[in-house]
Amino acid sequence: MAREPQKTDFPVEVEGLGTFIFARRTMRDEIVIQREFARYIDGVEPTAWLAQIGGWLSDMRTLMVEAPEGWLADIDGNPIKDLMDVDPLDEDTYSKLAKVHEAFRDKERSFRRKPAQGGEA
Repeated sequence: MAREPQKTDFPVEVEGLGTFIFARRTMRDEIVIQREFARYIDGVEPTAWLAQIGGWLSDMRTLMVEAPEGWLADIDGNPIKDLMDVDPLDEDTYSKLAKVHEAFRDKERSFRRKPAQGGEA
């Protein structure tokens, strides 16, 4: 992936696919993600499919530092270097993207959980 490793990067284990490394999201990243998403939708009102896929891809293309070799393939069955080269007609493409994105977002949310407030009325 294109992003340089940082000390704040974190691993995300995805069952059946392996360990992915993601960057911790910053405001700068969020701006890059939103610009990337805007490029995908190209000024049109996105369909539900485009909004979902565009969201997954813009998050992952911006924040993914490292991915297991061969987790997704291109149209010739070769491992991809860029998410935009993935085979959109492969039946496993969307389930893998969804699985990785869900695990990544779960991990991000775990950083923001507040401890329970015990004994407060």
